[in-house]
Amino acid sequence: MTERHFRLLIGIWLVVALVMVQPLAIYVLMGVLLFEGLTNLRVPLLAAKFSHQPQVASDEDTQPCVISFEAERALRLLIVGFLGLSLFLLPELLWWLPWFIGFALIGAGLSGICPMVQALRWIGMR
Repeated sequence: MTERHFRLLIGIWLVVALVMVQPLAIYVLMGVLLFEGLTNLRVPLLAAKFSHQPQVASDEDTQPCVISFEAERALRLLIVGFLGLSLFLLPELLWWLPWFIGFALIGAGLSGICPMVQALRWIGMR
């Protein structure tokens, strides 16, 4: 499983949970992403490790980084933060934000291009 496939999976999970009005499924997703963001034990890395797939260095891994924090890890923490903001603090005002996040993750999973990860790498994250 790659990061691209994982983005598609969590985007679909979020949109389906929103359509079916299942807040518990969203809380579980937030818990998984928070755990991954805090511990860096990410599902795609663990899946690659257990399936014995070789780790291939990409162009993004060779770029100099200013901040020694991975952009994928920061993405997970940002998703949890934005979902928490829209579901707990301002649900009437930011009702559209979880939908936007879900469809943006589906788009990033289908295209392979995640603007948030690119922006985080542009500011200097690995």
